[in-house]
Amino acid sequence: MSAAHFHLALNHIPLLGILFGAALLAYGLWRDSSDVQTASLGLLAIAGLTTIAVYLTGEPAEEIVEGLAGVSHDAIEAHEALGTYALVAGLLTGLTSIAPLVLGAARARLVRGTVLLTLILALASTALIGYT
Repeated sequence: MSAAHFHLALNHIPLLGILFGAALLAYGLWRDSSDVQTASLGLLAIAGLTTIAVYLTGEPAEEIVEGLAGVSHDAIEAHEALGTYALVAGLLTGLTSIAPLVLGAARARLVRGTVLLTLILALASTALIGYT
């Protein structure tokens, strides 16, 4: 399996993981279910942190596909530039999803604000990663 295969296989994890994590988090907030929120925050943390693996496999994948017929160098460069922003967005989502898990119920008000921030970041990350 080449780096291009790894990149293509891995890039669905943050996209779908953050998308489903955001939907689950919105449901958990709507139903005021701490168990659902905790599960979704865990999913968002894992999915957000996998953007590192996707980003790191991007450059070796570029080396493989850039010489193939029908592959646009400009499109690859645009994808690479957006990939940096997608990495940052995914990492921010992953890291902000860890904060409520660490803070716990002792600071419920701060946690709810952090959970809402995480939901907003997750939605923005999904859009950016999908566009990338």
